[in-house]
Amino acid sequence: MLGVYTRWFNDWALLIGWAIGMFVGTFMAASVNFSATYPLAIGGFTVPGYAALYAVVLNLVVAAVLTPALRAFSSPVADVTAEADYVSSRA
Repeated sequence: MLGVYTRWFNDWALLIGWAIGMFVGTFMAASVNFSATYPLAIGGFTVPGYAALYAVVLNLVVAAVLTPALRAFSSPVADVTAEADYVSSRA
């Protein structure tokens, strides 16, 4: 949904982030027999949390990291919107 509200994110970065988030979220849910909470181990601590929230955060992090990387290797995106595109053709 962030791609709808802002053009900062690269389209491919959003797609890759979504795919990774879906895969990891499904893996986390399946590994705890589709329970809502997933025990995330970070630095010796176990933080139980909602698996879908972890997946969304991972999705955003991947998209935010990949956007500058993909922009460095791609051509700039030009806005081709014309003024006439904002005017209704109905009379």
